[in-house]
Order: sequence, then C-alpha cells, then structure tokens
Amino acid sequence: MKKNKFILASVAALMAVSPMLPFSSQAHTVQAADTNVTNKMIMHTAVAYDKDGNSTGVKYNAFSYARLVSSPVKIDDTIYYKVADKDQYLKATNIDGVTRTITHNTYIYSTSTRRTSYQNKWKLYKGQTITTYGGSYKFRNGKHYFRVGGPAKQYVKSYNLGPVVKANTTMAPGSDNSSNNTTTNKPTNNTQPVGNEETTVTVDANYSTPIITFDKSGKVVKVRTATPGEKFTVDYLETGSRANKVASYIGQFGGDQAIYRIKGTDNWLYSMGVKPASKITAHNYDNENTSMIRFVKDTDLYNADGTLQNIRLVKTSFPWHVDKLVYIWVPSENKVEKFYHLTPVKNWQNVYILSSNGQYKKDYIQLKEDNYVKASDVHFEQNSVALTPSNTAAEAEASAKK
Repeated sequence: MKKNKFILASVAALMAVSPMLPFSSQAHTVQAADTNVTNKMIMHTAVAYDKDGNSTGVKYNAFSYARLVSSPVKIDDTIYYKVADKDQYLKATNIDGVTRTITHNTYIYSTSTRRTSYQNKWKLYKGQTITTYGGSYKFRNGKHYFRVGGPAKQYVKSYNLGPVVKANTTMAPGSDNSSNNTTTNKPTNNTQPVGNEETTVTVDANYSTPIITFDKSGKVVKVRTATPGEKFTVDYLETGSRANKVASYIGQFGGDQAIYRIKGTDNWLYSMGVKPASKITAHNYDNENTSMIRFVKDTDLYNADGTLQNIRLVKTSFPWHVDKLVYIWVPSENKVEKFYHLTPVKNWQNVYILSSNGQYKKDYIQLKEDNYVKASDVHFEQNSVALTPSNTAAEAEASAKK
C-alpha cells in the first residue's frame, strides 16, 4: 500500500509540472532530472524480474509511472528496462509495446460485448499496423484480446492481428546492452508461478527433438537440437496447420500433434518430444488466424466478374481457407450476391467439369488462382476469423452497370 501511495504521489507531482500527453505508442515518457533516468508509463501490468530473468514477485500496475534507467538491456534475448536504484527489470513490451499488422478488419472493444473507439476510429483495417502492450487477456467469452491503448479500455481481438513486426524499444546502435551473458534458447528454471498459459516442459530422452522456427513464408526452419532432459518455460500451445508442418518435418504424426512456444522467443518445440509439467490451453492456429469454410455440397466456382467457371468443387469434409468476403454482381441472375474468395492452393482437386453435352463429369485438376464461391453455398466455420465485406452491395451493382 505504501508503495502504491508513493507511485500515485509521483504521478500527481509529474502532472503538476507537465502538460497532459496523448495516449499513443510514443507518448508515455516524462524526462526525469537525472538524464540517465526517465519516468515511463506502464501500459500493461508488469512483473519485475532480477538481473538473471527470474521473477521477484513484485508487480507494477498498468498506467502507473516507474523511474527507469533510460537505456534498455537484454536478458536471455528479451528486452527490459531496469528500475532505477533497484535490482528490478520490467519487460519493455509492457511499456513501449510492439508493432503488429492487422490481418483482418477489426473493431475495438472495451469489453467482450461492447465496442469503443481508438484514436477517434471505431474500426481498423487489414494492412494497418498498431501497437499492442504485453501479453493477451482472456475475456469472459473465452477469446483473447491485446491492449492497444489506455487508460480507457481499448482492446483488439488477437486473431485479427499478425505476429510481431518489430519491437518498439530502441537499443543503442552496435550494442545489445546485455545485463548478463546469454545464449539463444538458454534452458530456463521455472521460478515463476505457472498459470493457464505457462508451464515447464522437459525434453524426452527418447526423441531427437529439434527447436524450430518459421520463416516469413511459413516454412519450418531448424534452430538447433534440444538436449535430452533440457527444460524450457513455454507460454503457448498451438495445434493446426503449422503443427502439422512440424510433424511432417520431423516425420512423427501422433494424430494430436501440437507445438509449444518457448517463452520470450519465436522458437517452438514439438509436443511429442517433450513432457509438460502441467496442461495449458491449446489454440488452433487456423481458427485464430485464418477464415475457413466447408463445402457441404458440390459447389460452383465463379470468376471475379460473377460468371460461372463451369467447374464444381466436390463436397469434402475438410475446411478450405478464404481470405476475402465481397459482394459481386451475378449477370446470369441479375442481382448481387455475397462471395468468399478462396485462398489459392497448388494441390490438385476433385471437381466436376461441365462437358459439351451439358452434363458434369468428374475430373482431377489444378485450379487457377482466382476463385469465388457463393457464401450461401458453403458453411462458414464459426470458430474461425469472421470476415467483413470489402465493399457494399450497392457498390458492386454500380460497378457492374458501369
């Protein structure tokens, strides 16, 4: 309590001598008298760590100020700010945040059911970038959200955001300012409380378990081979297509393959090669990062101008990724329909092709890249990322009539 009073008093003193600053990713710093120390606002509740990266058990509340050494440091490849005059380090992502790309048009939320605005905007669009702070929060609806502002409640659904594009914390050129000697993927001692999204895994001696990452194209890349008995703190368990890629890379399929993310890195361990100390929530990569449909019947393929290709995709049990929802004028029906754009694939597909005698004949072909299906002809996977139409019905009709 005394500590909180001290922080509040510091905030009040700062506000008395400083103009109010807008809440943006670059405006949370008030320069202190000592040029090597700065007062920074904490945007996400932050645990304090010691110089070895172990939790001290001390927490700094969101939207309080902390006196920090201006130059950040690295501990085990994670960037921290040192608290002035204390053996405490706060993760920079809780203060400066990181930049992510918006992968799907998204609203801003104050709660799981209530929308709000962010920088006078009620909606953000695919391709824009935004700053997020700290880890994601799990709301009452079971979905995860990242904080994008404050102190007003402003959150964006995590599955509408891509991976980290860059850290917003600037290190001194030519120096990593490391506070101790570190190595990539250093085994960690799990000295922190283990929650629903964090546990310790031990590498199984019966497997040759590689530590992997993904390049920009999504290809599996080996970092190194983990040592039998080596322990890691992991903070995310993922199933889906990326886990399947790792299973294929290793050549071990268990039917429930998954990958664990090594905390503080972009590196992963295959679930069949490690033993977890406790269970954590499994997240399906495809559901949380992509939009999917299922073909519940043989489905006509259309061109971008609303004309039929005279090809029908055969009803299947597996989902197909889609990357756009759009209104298209259909000349043969003289009306506008809503369509999904199929994400291109290189695999050959079972189809029916309209023959010269007016009958559809089964074939096996490789599709062209630009394919559309009526939204009314398919089933949208409700657990995947919802899409917002990129145009309106009126715009589609007006464009066609031009």
